Amino acid sequence: MKLKNYIYICVFILTYSCSNEDLLRVNQDPNVATSIDPDYLMGYASYAWTGTRTGGDLFLPVGWANQAFSTGGNAGWGYADDRYDISPFSIGNVWSGYFVSAGNNLKIAIDQAEASSPTNNNGAAQCKLVLANVMFENTMIYGDIPYREAWQAGEFPNPVFDPQEQVLNDLLAMIDEALNQIDPSSILKISSNDPYYKGDMNKWIKFGNSLKLKILMVMVDKDPSKASEIGSLVNSSNLITSSSDNFKIDFYDETNAENPKNKIFKQYAGGVNPWVFANTIGFTFMDDRNDPRIPIYFDANDNGDFIPVDTATEAQIDNDGELLSSPISVDNLWKVDAPDLILSSSEIQLLRAEIYTRGIGVSSDLSMANTLYKDGVKQSLVYHSISEADANNYVDNDLPQIDGLSASDAEYEIHVQQWIDFQDRTLEGWINWRRSGTEGNEVPDLQLPPGAPAGGLFRRYTYPSGELTSNSNAPDGSDKLFDKLWFDL
Repeated sequence: MKLKNYIYICVFILTYSCSNEDLLRVNQDPNVATSIDPDYLMGYASYAWTGTRTGGDLFLPVGWANQAFSTGGNAGWGYADDRYDISPFSIGNVWSGYFVSAGNNLKIAIDQAEASSPTNNNGAAQCKLVLANVMFENTMIYGDIPYREAWQAGEFPNPVFDPQEQVLNDLLAMIDEALNQIDPSSILKISSNDPYYKGDMNKWIKFGNSLKLKILMVMVDKDPSKASEIGSLVNSSNLITSSSDNFKIDFYDETNAENPKNKIFKQYAGGVNPWVFANTIGFTFMDDRNDPRIPIYFDANDNGDFIPVDTATEAQIDNDGELLSSPISVDNLWKVDAPDLILSSSEIQLLRAEIYTRGIGVSSDLSMANTLYKDGVKQSLVYHSISEADANNYVDNDLPQIDGLSASDAEYEIHVQQWIDFQDRTLEGWINWRRSGTEGNEVPDLQLPPGAPAGGLFRRYTYPSGELTSNSNAPDGSDKLFDKLWFDL
């Protein structure tokens, strides 16, 4: 079966979200198979995961609430998510998407790969690495989650919620376990339904190490003991430092195989974007730095001008009712065949630049940091269809260089570029913003949107009501959207 067929099978997941709260129990799903080739389970789980990541229950609410883009108020989407009014259905659908559609199927695939004769160690490792990323995102969204007792309904019908620190350490251990299982010379692996690397186990090794580095960087400010592991990884040759190794899922210019974001606007808005606008915060970062990604990320108005929109503010419309403010570009950023980019070379190079700037596990070296920072920005530019010559010219002549700055100013510029790089990856941008500084010192310096409830900035999804009422080991339900998670200082 072709990989693209999984997109056809799972289109209902990519475009719509189930609102049945009976699916919210982590250990329940009567429709999940218990005996099937791990090859097919991984393919299904991967497209279910990307549907949750890029859909209207997570990608859009997080982008609006974390001010990556703007709703345009009553001239656009209306006021809700930008003021932290996130639908309880969205909160529940994301929970079930991560635990049931993705997590449970990956866990079954791992068990079956390891129980096969001969053992499919590579297949088990591939599924473990995907599961590690899935659960990393899940704990970044909700905080403490069931992990050690999840997906074991017979033994643990009411799984305990593990502390986030423990979950993250368990994920690091699973990544190490998976990396130790990989044997690139073995023909036993998941290939035909591997939507990421088509069974190239050397690329899977790079992904595992890169995911490990990313998780460690989320943890290190709360747990400085992680610095030594970061220092040992930062110069590894087995990291994603080239776009050819990006961890992504491709989409296609074919019916029911399109990028899910593009499909939303094709299906409900005639292929244009009337609802999601450039936010003044990110646009100003780019405009101040003459960033060539501006016309890739955003659409100019009929006058050729780019006009961003403040958070929770009306978009501008002229006297004839024509839109003046700049929407996110459906034709470029959200084009029909744009992939779901999950972990990229630009992200890793900017993390490495930050490590050398801050001296995390290595001696501070702003010259090395500048080289990595420039390469990270260049790789982002090229990924977004800027020519290599233009990208080189920009990073050499227009991009602020950080080797002549103080370490704190250099770190600030790196975080600015991370924010820009994550324009189309709102979950990653939200994770990075929360770890970019102590409360009140994050980059960018977000302010409570007008009309949002008092209490603080958006820092988490609350737990879904279905899980709270059905799991006797669930928290008491007092969590708030502004509550900080363990890693968030």
